[in-house]
Amino acid sequence: MKNDLKICMSQLNFKVGAIDNNTSKIIEAIKNCRKKKVDIVCFPELCISGYPPEDLLINKFFIKKINSSLKRIADETRNICCVIGHPYRVKENLYNCASVFINQKLCGRYYKNHLPNYGVFDEKRYFQTGNEFFSFEYKKTKIAISICEDIWVNDKKFKKYLKDNPSKLLINISASPYSVKKEKLRFKKVSNFAKKNQIDVLYCNLIGGQDELIFDGSSMAISEHGKLIYKAFSFKEENKIINYPLRSKKIRKIPSNNIDSIFNALVLGVRDYALKNNFTKVIIGISGGIDSAVVSAISKVALGGKNIYGFALPTEYNSDESLQLAKNLSDNLAFKLGELSIQKIFNENISLLYSNLFKDLKWDIAEENLQSRIRSNLLMAISNKFNYLLLSTGNKSEMSVGYSTIYGDLSGGLAPLKDIPKTLVYRIAKYYNKKYPNNKIPAGIINREPSAELKPNQKDSDSLPPYKDLDKILNLYVESFLSINEIFTATKIDKRIIKKIVDLIDKNEFKRRQGPPGIKVTNVAFGKDRRFPITNGFKNY
Repeated sequence: MKNDLKICMSQLNFKVGAIDNNTSKIIEAIKNCRKKKVDIVCFPELCISGYPPEDLLINKFFIKKINSSLKRIADETRNICCVIGHPYRVKENLYNCASVFINQKLCGRYYKNHLPNYGVFDEKRYFQTGNEFFSFEYKKTKIAISICEDIWVNDKKFKKYLKDNPSKLLINISASPYSVKKEKLRFKKVSNFAKKNQIDVLYCNLIGGQDELIFDGSSMAISEHGKLIYKAFSFKEENKIINYPLRSKKIRKIPSNNIDSIFNALVLGVRDYALKNNFTKVIIGISGGIDSAVVSAISKVALGGKNIYGFALPTEYNSDESLQLAKNLSDNLAFKLGELSIQKIFNENISLLYSNLFKDLKWDIAEENLQSRIRSNLLMAISNKFNYLLLSTGNKSEMSVGYSTIYGDLSGGLAPLKDIPKTLVYRIAKYYNKKYPNNKIPAGIINREPSAELKPNQKDSDSLPPYKDLDKILNLYVESFLSINEIFTATKIDKRIIKKIVDLIDKNEFKRRQGPPGIKVTNVAFGKDRRFPITNGFKNY
């Protein structure tokens, strides 16, 4: 329509700390919007600094450089309105800020009112709480501003402000990280806000991977009736121009395929972690098992088969089937597979240890773990020599109970499956095969019984309950914080098994602390979400 506002939600991928690059990306988007006669362009929360900047915010030069970049951005707002997120210092107080520039002039600033301080968030460590609201008028449309968490909270003061200062539209700039079912929850929160306050909402969210966190984008335009009028791509950049007032012949729906979103999150996480840390290639230990196969599949989609270097590192305990399946996997996914037998190195280590220190002692877990550490030693050497990123292949189930070797298979630059329970690993493998039928994970890998293959005829089931039971316990204890009795009531799994698993989870905190970062997809991941002391005398029974 002739009098419509053209508004662009600029859902872009920024890198934490890369102020100059982020600023250039913002300016390029503004210039493109001006060419397309856009009236308003909005960017995600803290986009100049990247999110979360963490202790970079303590660095005074960092804040000073952001202020300089903000001036560069302001100079580019000729004949356009720009809503931009950035840290901003006022005397001794630092704020999470949204600035509005119109035609190269500052229209006003909004300071985030509600600072999340739970899970992965610790904004109160850095920012002062804002206590005022802000709205502005542009081309006869009254627009209010808020930032991320502000729209998740039922704030009576904000509701009163909107009633006393009626606005047609709220622009919320956000950096809301991905987790399973988060997209539906996010829509529900924003939809409820729109309905309760009778206001249209444009929700502009960040996209990209930052260490453990994935930002899925999924920006939205929601009507005052709480209806989803427009939804941006998930896990992809998009500069989407929409006309305001909002109109739609067809009301959109939030996608419900969780496996699809989990896989896309993992792909984005691997790609961004590698490229943003200056790696173009990855190295993976290929065992012929399900975990290394799924990590390879994720890497194939993220970086391409030509950028994967797999290595099989067998001993006499690895079956011929394992090596053949590793070869089949490399053929199907079109990545290079090398083979380095570690049997001779292992024998030499054993001879050295048993000649004195281990003399007359029984073979146990020490010898099993030694094999894993030799493999890690070689993989890290290759990683160093060729500047390949070593991907650890451990999953959440194994890491939860310590079924991994510190300085062995726990080593690596990134653990893509760190927050993926074993049962979910299998579901992802089947999903991948359905989506990429020309590059399948061999059926033999999916169907074989899991084994670390560190001693004759070893199976995971020798020392662990079935993964379907282990993952139920893990979910209820780690994500829901239930007690042993509560877990028993919910699952009817033998209490002795529950107690054993709970003890193992608590006991192995020290291992997880020394492992690589992993990509968060569940509601409670090991790491920032769950911070338990290593030295801990408390028992959950």
